[in-house]
Amino acid sequence: MLDPGKLRVLRSVVETGSIRASAEALGFTPSAISQHLTSLRRETGLELVERSGRGILVTAHARVLAAEAGHALDALAALDRAVEDLRSGRTGTLRLGYATSIAASWVPELAQQVRRSFPDLRLELVLRDCSCEDLVEAGMDIVVGEGAGDPRTEEWEGHDILEEGYIAILSAGHPLAGRSAVHLQEIADEAWATDDPLESFWFDRIGAACRAAGFSPRVEVNPGDFPTVLGFVATGDYVTVQPSVIASDLRPDVVAIPLAPPAPRRRLRVQVRRAISRNPAAQFIIEQIHALAAKRAREIPGLVDLSAASPRDPAPAAELDPVP
Repeated sequence: MLDPGKLRVLRSVVETGSIRASAEALGFTPSAISQHLTSLRRETGLELVERSGRGILVTAHARVLAAEAGHALDALAALDRAVEDLRSGRTGTLRLGYATSIAASWVPELAQQVRRSFPDLRLELVLRDCSCEDLVEAGMDIVVGEGAGDPRTEEWEGHDILEEGYIAILSAGHPLAGRSAVHLQEIADEAWATDDPLESFWFDRIGAACRAAGFSPRVEVNPGDFPTVLGFVATGDYVTVQPSVIASDLRPDVVAIPLAPPAPRRRLRVQVRRAISRNPAAQFIIEQIHALAAKRAREIPGLVDLSAASPRDPAPAAELDPVP
């Protein structure tokens, strides 16, 4: 393969018609230019310049070679620019996996901020009803969800963002709707609705708290999405228990009431692949997630902002996957 550096020299010589002028344009000495041309002549077997008095004449072979090399050199320059864009986070692909509890209140705002700051970045958003530990196995770059620790610590960097309790969601006309807190025992006889799979560890945490309070929840409605759950609750015939962070997504005909202690609590975490943790786009997303967590902690009772106490130790910078 021909050396791009020597081809750049040849193109400059063809354009200027002078070794001295090319040396000045490229920041080389005239002798270095001559050495590049001599080496390129040996590699190609083509006569590229001829002596003419005190100057040179560019051969027809050199002009053809310089013209063809121009296309390749322009493509290499474009590739260099693409690498710089990837390194700076302006382009590429990031895959963000997130849990259902932040789907409506966080992710649209986050996506808008990323689009405005990195318009050429492709942000793939993947809703997964699972924990951080499950999400990192699904080909994500950044995940937001429930988690107790860093899986595969050598590959992932994790930050706690929120600690929260749970809320009972009731219809606005429910007899307990005006309370400041509700004990689980007070909704023991109610029909329950939940979007969590009943065999999942998310619902098992709630079920365990209920069993500790002396009853098992009577789940009569188990749709696959939260808006449907709220529809059933709004009728007044059902209640649901959910993480506190979801309280910002509620419709006006239902109310959220914190569960009185003892009640379960959980932590939300954001995790990023160490290989990209210093990419500017990834750093921007992490910072925005922390900001959103702090905002929700100010808005929703019972949420504790853990962002300030969460250590961050980014790994060396890396590029994003290129956009296909």
